[in-house]
Amino acid sequence: MAIVLVHGAWSGSWSWSDAARLLRHRGYEVHAPTLTGLAERSHIAPKHVTLESHIADIAGLLRYEDLTKVLLVGHSYAGMVITGAADRERERIAGMIYLDAFLPESGQALFDIIAPEGRDLQLKMAAEFDGGQSVPRPPHAPPPDAGLAAKWASMYTPQPIGTIEQPYVSTRGVDTMDGAAWPPRHYALCAAYKGSAFQKLAVKVKGKPGWTGSEFDAQHDIVRTHPREVADRIAGIASGLGIARPYA
Repeated sequence: MAIVLVHGAWSGSWSWSDAARLLRHRGYEVHAPTLTGLAERSHIAPKHVTLESHIADIAGLLRYEDLTKVLLVGHSYAGMVITGAADRERERIAGMIYLDAFLPESGQALFDIIAPEGRDLQLKMAAEFDGGQSVPRPPHAPPPDAGLAAKWASMYTPQPIGTIEQPYVSTRGVDTMDGAAWPPRHYALCAAYKGSAFQKLAVKVKGKPGWTGSEFDAQHDIVRTHPREVADRIAGIASGLGIARPYA
């Protein structure tokens, strides 16, 4: 029984450091890997990295660590990744949390979900940055602490464009919205992030079989700005799913 935390675009395991530490202090087994081609794994050339690479990262972690009864948590872009990993390793998953995260239908790439102007901006940025192989992080609202903003800015790495352009495709041929085909899922929305695609996704799944939901009064970068609140929410959902704390 474990919690697996998957980071968003341009990031790495470092973004989960505080929340992961708090969950471990509560006795949970926690894994927070860095996805291929990012952060300390950014030495892998972006031309070799796709969405399928990241899905394989997490599916492989589940298999090779022989993890079962897992609570799989994805922030932002990682909604694409945890959807694919759970599709491939369904029997290992006890529950899933989409933390202000994308939820693709089979055949959809992230570029199919975001607004066209966002897609066009990222394609332009990629072309100017390295000939279209990776996307540097677009400007975002800084966190309240200017020191943290400067620290985090130095840690972001460009996102391989194949992770954004390649569609998620279900290996089981199941509909993303088919509650019977998936473990219990929870959508945690950052309600202060107005006008985002995530607000539309939260509405889309509200009341659907197999889904529960909640909100944070926070901006999108909540994993880094509000780690205690995030850890509390994850721990509460883990407890409700009966995920044990082996080190408590």
